[in-house]
Amino acid sequence: MNYKFAKLVGLNTDIEAAQITISTNDPQNSFLGVIELTCDDAFVRGRQALSELVDSYLEERIDSKTEGERLKDSFTALLDKLKDVKSFSVVISSLQGKVLYIIGQGNIDCFLRRVDKISTLDSTSGQLVSGFLQERDRIFFSTRNLTKYLGDDLKITLELPFLRWEEEMEAKINAREDLAEDSPEVTEEQDTSLRRAGLIIDVEGDEILEDITPAKEMNLRAEEIENKFAYKVKIGDIFRKIQINKVTYYFIRNILPGSSLREASGKARLVLASILIMVVIAGAGLKFKSFKDQERMSNFVNFMQQAEVDFKEAQNLKTLNAEEAALKLSSAKEMLEKALKINSKDIRAQELKKQIDEESGNISQKFDGNFSEFLDLSLIKKGFKSQNISLSAGKILSLNTEDSTVVVIDISKKSQKILSGREKLGEAKFASINGSSAFVYSADKGIIRIDTGSQEASSAAKADKDWGKISDIVGFGGNIYLLDKEKNQIWKYMAVASGYPGKRNYLNEGVKVDFSSAARMQIESSIYVLKTGGEILRFTKGEPDHFSIGGLDRGIKDPKSIFTSSDTENLYILDSGNSRLVVLSKTGEYKAQYSGDKFGSATDLVADEIGKKVYLLEGSRIWQMDLK
Repeated sequence: MNYKFAKLVGLNTDIEAAQITISTNDPQNSFLGVIELTCDDAFVRGRQALSELVDSYLEERIDSKTEGERLKDSFTALLDKLKDVKSFSVVISSLQGKVLYIIGQGNIDCFLRRVDKISTLDSTSGQLVSGFLQERDRIFFSTRNLTKYLGDDLKITLELPFLRWEEEMEAKINAREDLAEDSPEVTEEQDTSLRRAGLIIDVEGDEILEDITPAKEMNLRAEEIENKFAYKVKIGDIFRKIQINKVTYYFIRNILPGSSLREASGKARLVLASILIMVVIAGAGLKFKSFKDQERMSNFVNFMQQAEVDFKEAQNLKTLNAEEAALKLSSAKEMLEKALKINSKDIRAQELKKQIDEESGNISQKFDGNFSEFLDLSLIKKGFKSQNISLSAGKILSLNTEDSTVVVIDISKKSQKILSGREKLGEAKFASINGSSAFVYSADKGIIRIDTGSQEASSAAKADKDWGKISDIVGFGGNIYLLDKEKNQIWKYMAVASGYPGKRNYLNEGVKVDFSSAARMQIESSIYVLKTGGEILRFTKGEPDHFSIGGLDRGIKDPKSIFTSSDTENLYILDSGNSRLVVLSKTGEYKAQYSGDKFGSATDLVADEIGKKVYLLEGSRIWQMDLK
């Protein structure tokens, strides 16, 4: 692939600036960055940050990390350098051959135009996004101020010819909004003409040979033939000037031996002219067909060789780097598809297709989920249904918020019992199990601890006026954690011999977070908070601990829950919007994914890696699925 870049940066001030960097080492390896920020010396800070970012990225390329790991490390380093900046947005990207990698955060948009369809890429969620580009794709990075200004003209911007793009966009990027004469003076922070910047990447294929047509091959037109007849040139002389095959030339010379145009009548000359034109066109057509056949065969061989190489590399990488293996597999499929379009009946190509189809699941770690019913909760108590479940020590805990009934299920024995109800739990909202203790958050009674063996319930903490809107409870290491989405805090209750004396802030002083869209929380050595948009926040010892998802073929959409624990190696995301279960390492690297309708309708999940099972909650039923 070959790429063409064009960028434009609008007005900047000392406190508001936008910057773009493009670093191209070779046609197949490029690094790009777009940043906008608001702070003192914004222009200088932005330029310095991008310069150091390029240096950091190039240094990372020296080691053996994957491209995704290098980009994430560079992104993390940049965030650390800008942690004192009041407000900033950034997207960084790299092009490696046909693969585009993107990661960022804030208010920078990324659009993909492919044929006549325009898509928005999720480039600012802190997740690494990667995928293959195609010929004639256009990528457009735009700061939010520029996107808003373009409005309905965005599509036109994405369709502009490359050579006109800078000329057309230059006027837009510095244009100011029309204001009425009596409008108050606009401050820099209100001026949307600031922090406008745009960058396009046009994808071109490898150099294509000029098409060879029969007219070019023959270099002779019908009217030229007639002119030669008028000059009474012998037929043999004409054919010496035409690039046709020897068989055709021999045929003409022998079917008309010694003939000249002078000797023929007018009618005969017309017949001869017609014969001559047909023979010339037939000969040139055969030669053109031969050339095209050779070209097609050459392309077929090249596509097949590349497909076989990519497939072999994908097989070698499947246990070492699932992310890179998936990309190589995708490339192998793309190359094979091109080869099959040329020759769909080739035995070698058909055999490779069969091998790829058989190995695709193992290489890309994409599997179909096979579900079976584990338990109907309504058999425990009529009308029982739940939204959440939790797992610890081989036991599943579930709460029916409609009547505050809590049940515990032993996975191995499939036995179950009711632990408590509304009388002791009041308006129970969330529940969690940790060892032999079940913890229930109640809107009116506070936190209640239940011994799963004796079923004895006791108050762990009274309802607290400092609480805002609690969205989850988790028991871990005997301690209790509450996720407060209104107060942007995680309340921690430490267990002591006498009980739980009081709460403390888990997050260290000065840590600023936004839990307004927080949905679920899970704890192992770190705390993971899932937000409704698909972002996952990780905290270790009260401090933010960078976490980004890498290697997915598409972003997380409308997730309902996550699961991890100190007993699992992985982190599981219930990606309901894509009807799949995503399996990641605890640092965000892609491991596997499972697809199935239950992932779209389930509201919660737990994973038992020892038993190689995933349990999904769907209303009154718990479903089970085998892990590979």
